Amino acid sequence: MTGKFGDSPDYVIGRGVVADGSGLFIEDGALLVSDGKVAEIGPWETVRKDDVPFYDVEGRLILPGFVNFHHHLYSFFAPGISPSGPTETFPEILENLWWRLDRVIDEESLYYSVLMGALDSLSFGVTSVFDHHASMNLDSGSLDVAAEAVCQAGIRAVLCLETSDRQGKEAMKRQVAENLSFWEKHRSDPFLGGMFGLHANLTLSEETLSFISEEKPPEMAVHVHCGEAPEDLAFCREQGYEGPVDRLNSFGLLDGDSFLIHCVHLSEKDYSLLGEIRPVVVLNPESNANNRVGKPDRDRLPGHLLGTDGMSGDLVAALRSYLLLGAGGGEPYSRMADMMFRYPQKILQKHLQVRTGFRPGAAADIAVLDYIPLSPVSEANLLGHILFGAKGGKAHLTAVNGKILWRKGEFPGHDMNSLRFRAKRAASAQSLRFRNL
Repeated sequence: MTGKFGDSPDYVIGRGVVADGSGLFIEDGALLVSDGKVAEIGPWETVRKDDVPFYDVEGRLILPGFVNFHHHLYSFFAPGISPSGPTETFPEILENLWWRLDRVIDEESLYYSVLMGALDSLSFGVTSVFDHHASMNLDSGSLDVAAEAVCQAGIRAVLCLETSDRQGKEAMKRQVAENLSFWEKHRSDPFLGGMFGLHANLTLSEETLSFISEEKPPEMAVHVHCGEAPEDLAFCREQGYEGPVDRLNSFGLLDGDSFLIHCVHLSEKDYSLLGEIRPVVVLNPESNANNRVGKPDRDRLPGHLLGTDGMSGDLVAALRSYLLLGAGGGEPYSRMADMMFRYPQKILQKHLQVRTGFRPGAAADIAVLDYIPLSPVSEANLLGHILFGAKGGKAHLTAVNGKILWRKGEFPGHDMNSLRFRAKRAASAQSLRFRNL
């Protein structure tokens, strides 16, 4: 290492496999980062500068930072919480775990669950997250609290608040106002953005969808659970629609920027509408398996992306589950490469007004996986190394906008012992409220 790494805004990271999954592949490559941007890419011997600190990754994979397209950071304190009743059906899972949990979130538990969840994501090379928040008794101002936490972590985030009728009409209106206000404040922020959060058709009345359709600006995209379980499809049919996509579209809520999450249980008309509208479909294989709701028909959902639905911050592990819960070795690798590398940069640029990826002038969002390949690596087998070599996606180094946020198992700038103490206190208090509800 030349110079003292970490003291300069400019540095070279190299002597590793530089690849972007979209055509760039340099076996012994390096990146020059300057003022938060990618300034130069090439063989490490030529990119290395005598007057710029050099970080040697010793053969690891140097990749663009990953994007998690559907997360629930508020659920980071959920492990260990026992449901209050049976969880045999999807509605029971919602009623006895998640809807009970989101009613006991206060400002402290929200802040620390989001902060710890964001840091966890960074430790897996995730540099941007689209988060779908829910806290039914803390709606107004909740997205500002979540934003403070993700900014403290340093991760890019697009946030929204789940809107539903569960708490009544006045609460629904506050949720709508919270989404609108946050989106308006962050329309040109490269680190923070907003969307319009909706829970799912089954918790949204006709009156509420009509109200939202009137209040939501046309250019504001929705982020909604769509056809996650059979109950969502059945509810829409009971209301006189052919399916969940059909119902949302009937109120003018869908366009090419909309996020439709899951899309497991859809009608033929729904699939036809997806082909016409081309929204962003985000699949969450680990969550679907855990909730026993079935599997989406991937071949009928072109261009879909990957999320974790609050299960973890590890997108590489989610990709491995996508493979194993799908066609296994028969799963098209080109489709998985599109999910991880080709599509995310385009979607991110729409929502955060930031250019990412490995090209000069792009924001330096970088993930160096903590995996040193021993067998040969090529552009053709890169994804195989990620899936079966890295397996879980623990990162060796993660940078957002050139700033090193995770390195060698540590978060520079964070006193993790103190932070874990405060987070544990908040989680314990939340767990007690859950039990006493």
